[in-house]
Amino acid sequence: MGKFNKGVLFGGVLGAGLMWMSTTKKGREVKEQLLEQAAEVYAEVKEQLVNSKKIKELSQHEYIKKVQEVVDMYAVKNGLAERVKSLLVKVVSAQWKNIQKEMKK
Repeated sequence: MGKFNKGVLFGGVLGAGLMWMSTTKKGREVKEQLLEQAAEVYAEVKEQLVNSKKIKELSQHEYIKKVQEVVDMYAVKNGLAERVKSLLVKVVSAQWKNIQKEMKK
């Protein structure tokens, strides 16, 4: 399967998943739960970075590594599946610009 076909397949699956999360009651519940978990993980990452006092010299790569560490601990504590872990890492890692704004304060 070529790159293009893989991209089309992945895009279709992703689109179907997002549509399911937006239209069905169960999908909205799952989406809400995922966002709540992401907020908890983000707060923990932010707290750890502020307490480490390395927040001013933090690179994006270091931030993503910290997110992965916190998500791994959170997943063990809450019994999350690998798919949920990867989604949490993606959602929280996307908050890099918010962390950068916090660093400037």
